[in-house]
Amino acid sequence: MLNKALEAFGDLRDDEELGPVDWVNVKKYITCLNNLEDEQAHPHDVPDKDDHVHTMNLKDTRVRLLNGVQAAYWGMLEEGRITQSTANILMRSVDEAMDLVSSQSLCDWKGLRSNVHFPNYYRFLQMSRLPRRLVTYFTVERLELGCYICAAFLRAHRIARRQLHDFLGDSEIARIVIDESIAAGEEAKKFLEDVRVTFPQVLRVLKTRQVTYAVLTHLSEYIQDLGKTGLLEEKEIVHLDDALQTDLKKLKRNPPLVKMPRVRELLNTHPLVGALPAALRDPLLSNTKETIKGHGTVLYTEGSRPTGVWLVSSGIVKWTSQRLCTRHSLDPILSHGSTLGLYEALIGKPYICDIITESVVHCFFIEAEKIEQLRQSDPSIEDFMWQRKKPVM
Repeated sequence: MLNKALEAFGDLRDDEELGPVDWVNVKKYITCLNNLEDEQAHPHDVPDKDDHVHTMNLKDTRVRLLNGVQAAYWGMLEEGRITQSTANILMRSVDEAMDLVSSQSLCDWKGLRSNVHFPNYYRFLQMSRLPRRLVTYFTVERLELGCYICAAFLRAHRIARRQLHDFLGDSEIARIVIDESIAAGEEAKKFLEDVRVTFPQVLRVLKTRQVTYAVLTHLSEYIQDLGKTGLLEEKEIVHLDDALQTDLKKLKRNPPLVKMPRVRELLNTHPLVGALPAALRDPLLSNTKETIKGHGTVLYTEGSRPTGVWLVSSGIVKWTSQRLCTRHSLDPILSHGSTLGLYEALIGKPYICDIITESVVHCFFIEAEKIEQLRQSDPSIEDFMWQRKKPVM
């Protein structure tokens, strides 16, 4: 309490109208803080080998953190970050974990695990041979629910950990429970990363929904505040609020939907292809080969002859080199949107590094001969290629 009181005093101690004030004078009128400035024994400091008290403190701290998690879920429901059905799943997981705090570490994630699953075959559903509607049917609804649950779980635990640390400080018990909370979030992080790598459009759409709802809600509150201050008349408030409520209803009835892109759309959204002049785009697209590479596949090796250029549509790859120093190099992980091998294809020399897939990768391959033909057919394309090259050095 003393720390919070000092924090509040720091924000209020001086203003341009009335001037400064001293903490000593303020503290005289806050008798509940008396004797708190002396060194206090932490409630979790117990004699060695007192296992019963240690267990009780651990149970109490887990309950406090789970209460904070549940409160954070309520806040997210009010903010429109999660739906009522998602909130019910999250709340139930906390209630179940509350019953086990005396015998187990934090286990609210166990109650959510059945709703968060990323089968290995999902990584191959971007293949163009499958109809887009079929891919959407099999993946979107399940992935959306899983993403909402994981994002809410991680956010709620992060908020609760911060509140617990502010309240209890750096006690051993608090550190144990905070470490349990962090460990419980690893599966949620992995799920979101799998979705980000394989279906990035799902996360973009979900974030668009959340932000749109938050912006509309903020504007509605802003209009009400303007009315309270007298800057808006009643009829103006009604008119503006009606417009905002109409948009909110439209958003709830017809939220942004995930659309699985077709092959040509995937190509057109790649940075290299998107920057190509229209006259050069069609010849390039007609010479691309779509392919799916599994985790651990070698796209090319250091010192080998350049056979072409790889355009990464989704997934991540890693580069390594025996000759190049890595201390001052770029991040070894390259994600979707990367162009690989363009530098070597332009100079006609061997690849300068190994490229290995770190996940299932959906990519397009353009043979070096096709690049050379395009360069010869239009001299301007060589200048364009040199401007767009991204050597991994």
